Amino acid sequence: MKKHLLLLPVLALLLTACALPLKPAAPETVPETAPETPSSAASEKVEPVEAGRGRTETFTYGRLTLEISHVLESRTEQVQEEGGGEMVDLPVFTCGPGAMLTVIDADMSDPTYNEDGQPHPQWGLYDVETDSRTKLTEGMEPVALDENTDAVYNLEASQFVLRFEYEK
Repeated sequence: MKKHLLLLPVLALLLTACALPLKPAAPETVPETAPETPSSAASEKVEPVEAGRGRTETFTYGRLTLEISHVLESRTEQVQEEGGGEMVDLPVFTCGPGAMLTVIDADMSDPTYNEDGQPHPQWGLYDVETDSRTKLTEGMEPVALDENTDAVYNLEASQFVLRFEYEK
């Protein structure tokens, strides 16, 4: 009987502890199936528009996050998906001389699903005229943007998610 009486306060403490609010969980990471809606917003590093200079814009598509400097204008165009699919919004940045692209988050593939156990690029820069491609990776040096860089695209689907134009 004494053992049962001793167990009652212990059980009461455990039940009370279970009812207390727990420490907040870490923020959820964005799942790979997150809706991929392109967005761009002027970052906190907005620079005044000077002749040929522009401002810095942050572009986000799913988990891909890029920072583009010397943006003179940004707009959205309606384009038809490859193969006559539906109409989609495609952001277009008009860049001035000296424009640079910096990778903030390259949205590399999950290494646990790769045979070699390494993350692989999922996004790249594309030059339509020469069909040259540059893969976007974590920690890469900023890339100078010029007339030879037409778009940011998905390497697997070859789908453009951001198009560039340049001041003439």
